[in-house]
Amino acid sequence: MKKTIYRPLIILMLVFTLAIMFLAYYSTGVVGRWETREMISERLEQLSNSLDENIKRSTEITQEIYENYKSKSRITAIMLSKNTGIMQSDVSFEEMRVIIGASSISVSDGSGVIEYSTSLSGNKEMVNKEFLPAVDNKVFSEAMLYHNNGKTTVLTGSSRLDADGVIQIEYDPQDAEMILKLNDLSRFITDIPLMVNGHFALIDSETYKYISHTDSIMNGTGVQFPADEFEEEKGWFRSEFEGEDVLVQYLKHDGYILIGTLPFSEIYSHRNSVVVWLAFALSTSAFITILTVRNKILIYNSHQEKNNL
Repeated sequence: MKKTIYRPLIILMLVFTLAIMFLAYYSTGVVGRWETREMISERLEQLSNSLDENIKRSTEITQEIYENYKSKSRITAIMLSKNTGIMQSDVSFEEMRVIIGASSISVSDGSGVIEYSTSLSGNKEMVNKEFLPAVDNKVFSEAMLYHNNGKTTVLTGSSRLDADGVIQIEYDPQDAEMILKLNDLSRFITDIPLMVNGHFALIDSETYKYISHTDSIMNGTGVQFPADEFEEEKGWFRSEFEGEDVLVQYLKHDGYILIGTLPFSEIYSHRNSVVVWLAFALSTSAFITILTVRNKILIYNSHQEKNNL
């Protein structure tokens, strides 16, 4: 008889508890995922703006450095046109190289073949093909990074003023290091965390490799996520990274893809905590309610027995 009395109450409390827990589980999960996506989306927009500023600043400084080198090349061309004997004198030519802080100076004829050079290996070689327009264009002046045998230098080319030809000047490797560092994006995101276990990354759309990643070990490696997941200009998808189920939010920007990845276990950590505490609170409330009802029934039964005596 007692079991019959308590059974409907227990079932009712159990159904109520499960319903509340399910609603809390679902609603907090949806809200938590939405808030996380909004937060990552805002961070990606901020990173895209920072990327623009970074590229703009490095481009401006690089152009200033190039203009400085180009000015040196034009001045050298003017000096050589006024005193062609400098090219024919090894000592004078070497002195000029030292004065302008160059690694080597080479002067070609109208065909681009080097006639004079401070480098013993330079004679009879061709100047860089990028500078050949200087033969016909007397105001030509250009600078570029030159990669050769694992060494990177700054190379400038200017038109020769005393005759048809090109003046090519190569500068020491350390002069190129500043430009390389200015244009290096590998550390752009390295020190930018995403919550506790998340990552940000910058991807090259053409090579589909990481340019910069929160975990610097990933720099230069291929992207693990399928390329067709990034078809839209921005969006999100569910995938796996480092053995975990993760949310991947992305934003395409000027040939790059900015992404943020965060494990769902971290996204739902708040939801899980809420559900655990809610289960404890509801179970405690249900237990107290059942004890209260039982106590009321016992008191009621006790009064009934006294009235029957």
